[in-house]
Amino acid sequence: MMRRARGTVLVAVVVIVMLASLAAAVLLYRAQAEVTAAGAAGRGQQAYATAMAGLARATAVLSIAESDPSLWGDNPELLAAQWVCSDGANDWYFTFYAYNPSDEDNLRNGLTDEASKININTASEETLLKLPNMTPELVDCLMDYRDRDSDTRTDGAEQDYYSQLSRPYLIKNSMLMTMEELLLVKGFTAEVVYGEDYNLNGLLDVSEDDGDETFPPDDGDGQLDRGLLGMATTWSYGRNVSVEGEPRVKINGGDISSAGLSDQTQEFIRIYLAEGNTFKHPAELLDLRYKLKKKQGAQKAGTWIESGVGLSDLPEVVDRLTAEPGGILFGKVNINTAPVEVLASLPGFDEDSASQVVSAREQLDASMKETIAWPCTQNVVSADTFKAVAPSLTARSWQFHGRCVAYGWPCGQYRVLEVVIDLAGESPRILYQRDLTRLGLPVPIDVEQELMQR
Repeated sequence: MMRRARGTVLVAVVVIVMLASLAAAVLLYRAQAEVTAAGAAGRGQQAYATAMAGLARATAVLSIAESDPSLWGDNPELLAAQWVCSDGANDWYFTFYAYNPSDEDNLRNGLTDEASKININTASEETLLKLPNMTPELVDCLMDYRDRDSDTRTDGAEQDYYSQLSRPYLIKNSMLMTMEELLLVKGFTAEVVYGEDYNLNGLLDVSEDDGDETFPPDDGDGQLDRGLLGMATTWSYGRNVSVEGEPRVKINGGDISSAGLSDQTQEFIRIYLAEGNTFKHPAELLDLRYKLKKKQGAQKAGTWIESGVGLSDLPEVVDRLTAEPGGILFGKVNINTAPVEVLASLPGFDEDSASQVVSAREQLDASMKETIAWPCTQNVVSADTFKAVAPSLTARSWQFHGRCVAYGWPCGQYRVLEVVIDLAGESPRILYQRDLTRLGLPVPIDVEQELMQR
């Protein structure tokens, strides 16, 4: 009996020791997990702070050189593998990356101006139909979604359609804030909006070029379909000011005496308006002749009068005058930065004229491109073509889109931020920002190789 009792006690002691050891191991594991989690959280915060440093760099570059794409369009010296700090264990860097139209296999290190795209909030039906993946049905649905009326277009959808959905919601009937808001519009899918570039890195990844084998859906043709995001925006707007930053004079009823125009041009505008006409754009003044409907002063009805505006006057005329009613211009396309496919979608342009413009602007210095007049003054396009497209154009961009990946070396922690920087106000501001880290590392990171290449 004594031996049996002792054996029982011994077993109990062993069990207690094992349980205590297990409890200690669990506590140690939890402590280690907490330490690891705290370290990861700390590195995550450091990655975020590094990304914000990248945004500050991009904002500073734009503030001093917004009209010089060579500094913000692709500038590895300022926007790639930029060292920010060291925390003793890791060095922290940031890199900006963007789709590279001149080399689709390699990214550029820079930003994209939003005025180089078509604004879906202001684009005409004709222009929207020229955008990638768009159909007449999608155009009708988008225009119904953004307009203020309740009249349903032929293939469109107004509130009555959205109210009958299993999960009904109110439509905007106003401007869309982001391109992703298109996913709320009838008919618009991720394939339409994103194309094949689901991770938004601007590269054709293996999974985006294998047909139906893996997600996302793609056609496997070896070409990256960037969807609407590749050509369209919701963020392009700017101030209606001259090159000097002065408010433009309204040609339809404004005090044109302050615009520096010749007496002949001022008198022509006065008479033209007095006979019930209006200007859609100041470019119409170029070589304009008008036949009087009735007697004007000493001039009889039927007399032809001339505006006095020739090619040499055109830059000043389009810079100082405006036919827009307000101080803000929405959706104008930058003639100096927009690619061929964007320019070709504008009323008055086709692929040939757009290609000629893009080719010619590479040969011009910045001073010649300060206004939208240069395609006409440099004989790149005809006067009639220029007058047709001029209402859609600007020579300046105010909003800039960028994607920045911040990372620690050698820990590998990273953070990816997308941002739109706005220069239209009194001081630069972040118009839009979101975290894209959930989409994965957008590009392979090899700090040593990047620094060696520089």
